[in-house]
Order: sequence, then C-alpha cells, then structure tokens
Amino acid sequence: MDDQVKAAETYRDDELVYVDPDTRTVVGRVEWDKKEQPVSKAFPKLVKKKDKNGQEVERQSWRKVYPWGTYRSMRRLYKIEGKVKDPEPQKTLEEVMPRALTEAFWKW
Repeated sequence: MDDQVKAAETYRDDELVYVDPDTRTVVGRVEWDKKEQPVSKAFPKLVKKKDKNGQEVERQSWRKVYPWGTYRSMRRLYKIEGKVKDPEPQKTLEEVMPRALTEAFWKW
C-alpha cells in the first residue's frame, strides 16, 4: 500500500511512464533517444521457470518490453492504485435528448 501512495505522489497524470503489468507497478519515466523517440525498455533477461521435472531453470526472455503511456492511462489500464470505478451518469433521458438531437457527438 505504501508503494501505491508513493507512486501517486511522484508521478503526475500527464507524465509518460513504463509499467510492469505483472506486478502492477511503475518502473520509471519514459526515456528518449537522440532522435526524440521513446526507448523500449526491455524486461530483465533472466527468467526463472519450472521445467517438466519441476526444477527451476533460468531462461532468457525474448523481446519482451515494458508497456508505456501516460500515468493516468496506465493507472486505469493496469489498476496500479487499485480498482477504479467509472462515475455513473447523473442526467436523465429528458435532459439528454434535446442535446443529442442537435449534436452528433458529445460527452456527458
């Protein structure tokens, strides 16, 4: 729980971050190369897996990279700070229909 509070304090919603989907934690801020392109951050090379006999064997991961995006989207997508519930609309059908008839696309 302390890690979740710490992550919420150190990252703003519009910052780009790498996320570890397995542990649901933020790895760090996105790094950029000389051409101003985001750098793909690879998972650690050695992965411990169990073979057919049940013994642990270290194997290399293959081209697995951390996903990245804004902290706000990664927080919602990977549930970094716990379960997120979308707010329910509070308007009635009578309030919404006049606007829906005049505008093709609109947000609550």
